Amino acid sequence: MNQGSSDATTEARPRGAAGRAEVNFRLTILTGDGQTAALVMTDLGFPMATFEPITAELRDAGGALLAGEPVAWSVGETPANMGVQMDPMGTAPCIVVTDERGVATLDKMRGKAASAFYDYGPFTLVASHEGASAAANLTVATPVAIVPAIVSGDNQSVARSGDAVPGGEAVFAPVTILMKDTQRRPVPGVRVSLEAIGPKGMTIRLSPEGATAVVVSDAEGLVTLDWMGGNSMVCTGGAGEFKIMVTPDDTKPVVSHHTVAS
Repeated sequence: MNQGSSDATTEARPRGAAGRAEVNFRLTILTGDGQTAALVMTDLGFPMATFEPITAELRDAGGALLAGEPVAWSVGETPANMGVQMDPMGTAPCIVVTDERGVATLDKMRGKAASAFYDYGPFTLVASHEGASAAANLTVATPVAIVPAIVSGDNQSVARSGDAVPGGEAVFAPVTILMKDTQRRPVPGVRVSLEAIGPKGMTIRLSPEGATAVVVSDAEGLVTLDWMGGNSMVCTGGAGEFKIMVTPDDTKPVVSHHTVAS
């Protein structure tokens, strides 16, 4: 995430009856301008980008810092489908009072300036006070196109053995999937859902919870299915072919094929 300061300001010069400027306020974005954040899947079921706090400084005509003054933060230009929230209650504009240094800090979203969702691209958050304004320029990064590829453990065929359960268990070696982008670079931090689909009568466990698992790609972009005591799948109760649906968030799935030999 990139951030910096901005020199862009707008001064307010209310005019008196004689047309003479009487008051002059000046707002300046101090920190948080120029940030770029990626959309990340949330527990709420949709991707969201979050931005670090943004600060704006308020001065009067003589350059004195103004404490205890309200600064209104509002959403400026956005992509067509983007939603932006600066306050947990959805209040707009979001009012912040300047501190003893004349600084209004936008950080009401659990210590963050804002959350953006539903779309990507550049947008602005605007601080204003009695006609003076300053805009912070932010960007939600274009989502990376994920290309998943099974790099090891595909097309295994294993017979049931042992007497831990009637008929024995078929235990499969780990399966590894590489998350890469269209430039063939590994992509870490991708949440991948795995689901086993088999014939009637076969029980397939990918994790202690059952036939599903969720794994996040590591620093090298790898997802390893090995939650069953270091193994990928444990099958009981039947024989035949089955498949594992591998679905990265917001990406088409790939399929890993396997067989419990009779």
